[in-house]
This record gives sequence, structure tokens and C-alpha cells, in this order.
Amino acid sequence: MGVHSLLRYYLGPPVMVVTTTVGVQYLALVGGDGVNRWSLVGNTHSWTVVAVTVLWALLSLWVPGKVFHGPQTSFGYTPKYRANGFQFFWVSLAAFLSLVVFYPNVPCDLVDNFQNILASCNILAFVLCIFLLVKGKMWPESTEVIEPKPLVYEFYRGMELHPRLLGVDVKQLTNCRFGLLAWELLVVAFFLAGWERNGFNIAHFVCAALQTIYLAKFYWWETGYFNTLDIILDRAGYYICWGCLVFVPSLYTYTSYYLVAHPPLVSAEAAMFFFVLGLCAILWNYRIDWEKEYFRAHDGKCNLWGRPATYIDAEYKSTIGPKRSKLLTSGCWGVARHLNYTLELVLALAWCLPGLGYSFWPFLYVIFLTVLLVHRVFRDEEKCRDKYGAAWDKYCKEVPYRMIPGVF
Repeated sequence: MGVHSLLRYYLGPPVMVVTTTVGVQYLALVGGDGVNRWSLVGNTHSWTVVAVTVLWALLSLWVPGKVFHGPQTSFGYTPKYRANGFQFFWVSLAAFLSLVVFYPNVPCDLVDNFQNILASCNILAFVLCIFLLVKGKMWPESTEVIEPKPLVYEFYRGMELHPRLLGVDVKQLTNCRFGLLAWELLVVAFFLAGWERNGFNIAHFVCAALQTIYLAKFYWWETGYFNTLDIILDRAGYYICWGCLVFVPSLYTYTSYYLVAHPPLVSAEAAMFFFVLGLCAILWNYRIDWEKEYFRAHDGKCNLWGRPATYIDAEYKSTIGPKRSKLLTSGCWGVARHLNYTLELVLALAWCLPGLGYSFWPFLYVIFLTVLLVHRVFRDEEKCRDKYGAAWDKYCKEVPYRMIPGVF
């Protein structure tokens, strides 16, 4: 067995599981008021919060409504999703704010119980991932045949691409309806708790507002997310399901959480600059996503930046026969292959900057995201090269830069 296989299949997964599971609990302690409230099994409050969020997420996917079908897999399976994300986002936010009106202590209670909420999320995530592992081996959703791997790796990676549970797609449930909703509601709660304890602070507001606008944009575009490599290629296991059930509510909200116990030190003028910077990044990023969806909707027969769109016609193989795809080489997608990732980093920096003056702790999210996205660039491109072959190499020659034109 080579060193690479040993690290990838046997050592990497358990190390990641242990360090991340414990790490999120430690971060919650450091970012708070220093009081350790963590119980291994959570508490009544934390389980109530988690249970209500899960039920609310399920209800949003059970209600009758428009259905969206994702890309067909190489083995002929077409995933089915509920297309009501934007309505779900605003109804959820309105319901939460209404709850705060009647029960003003809710935001501070969430802050004080954050460590236990993460403990409950950890237990929920582990139970789900174990179930998905067993389900994938015993009664999978499709007839896909995959090469057996070490059990610990299968738990970490996941077995199925599109498993369903209680009539809903698991990845839509964990990613879009639990993880991202928890992110939004916690960010709002942390801002309101900071306002209650420290008075209104424009920098903390900017931090929360930018994340709210970003998440509203995501839900507006939610069906487009189902066409991304995260959904198409990542299997439902610890990596993605634990990530959305635990890591997103913990690390993605961390700057907002940190600012409750550590009020922002930056000026109002600086905070407004951060807001404008973040808003520009959101708008540009939306433009990038829109161009891709617009191009797909018109099958390449459209104009971008005032001229006909250009692309590379790529053929790839699947178990149901040859298929074709178009690799866009104009508009924003002709500037850099992953310019959307660059804008994600600018936005993340903008909402972390209100924590300027408190060492690196408020910047943990943007540091993590930089590592994640740079790694994802190479991971995505490896998958694209395997899929498209020579067409991908030709695409890379026409669009030579990955994230920053002229640099990288």
C-alpha cells in the first residue's frame, strides 16, 4: 500500500472526523464569554432548537409545489428537488423575527446555548451518516456500482450520490434546508444578542447584513446549486452532511458569534466601506452565476458582454452512451475558470473585517474558505479533466487563469 493510499483511505478520514468534531466545540468556547457550557449530549434547549429546525426543513420539502430535476447521473438516475427555496428563506426569517418579538430572550438564549446546540448537531450528524452508510450498502437508491473502499473512508466520503430519506433528497435537506437556514438564523440571532448586550453597532450589523444578502441570493438561485460539482459529484457522507449540519452553523457564523462577546472596534466609516465592498462582491458573483445559467438556458445561442457567447464543444462518456456539453469561454467565464470563487473570498473577507483588531479569531472563516476553495479548484479541475479529456485541456489554454487573471 502506497503512502498516498494510506493517508487518503485509512489515516485522513479518522483524523478529520476527530479534529473537526472536537474543534467546533472548542471554537464555540473561545468565541464566547469563556464559560464552558458544553455537555456531550447537549441539553433540553439545544435539542429543542435542533428538532424544530429539522422538522421545519422537512416541512418545506414535503409541501406540494414546483419540482426541479437535477442533471442525470452517469448511471441514469435523475435527482428530484423541491424548488421553493426563496420562499422558504423569507418565511423562515419572518417566522424567526416574529418569535423574537414575542420572546425577546431567544437571541441571547441561542448564544448561551451555542456550545450545546453544536453538540446536538454533532450527534444528529453522526446518526445520519451511519444510517447513510448502512443504507448505501444494504438498500441503495440506485443500481450504481462503485468500487469498495475501507469502511472508515466510505463513512467519510459517503456511499450514494443522491440518497432520499422520508421522501426528500438528503443533500437538499442537510445543505439547503438545515445548514444554510441555521447559518442565517444564528447570524441574525447573534447580531440581536450583541445589540441587547452591547448596544447597536453598525459593524456587527454589516457583518450580519452581508451574510443575509448572500444567503438570500443563494436561495434565489437554489436550483442552480443543484447543477454544481458539490451536488453532482460529492456523495452523501460525513464530508458533506456533517459539514452542513455542524460545520456550517459553527464556523460560517463564527465572526457574528465572536462579536457578541467581543464588540467591534472599527469605525462606522470603515464598516460602511466593508459593506460596499461585500455588496459589490455579491452582485458580481451573482452576475457570474447568471451568465452560466443564461448560457445553459439558451444552449449557447446567446450574447454575453455584447457579443456572441463562445464555448468549446466537449464530448464525454456515460453508462448510457456518449453525451455532449459546452464549456463556456466568454463573459466572466472567459476571464478566469473559477472567478466565482475569488468573489466568494472577497465577500467573506468583507463580513469578517468588522472583527479587525481581535487577532485572527474573527477571520477564521475566510482563512478556512481560502484553503477550501484553492483545494477545490484543483479537485474540480481533476474531475473535469477526467470527464472531458482533451476538451478540458483546450479549455484551459483558452482560459489560462484559475482565480486571479494574470496571477493564478
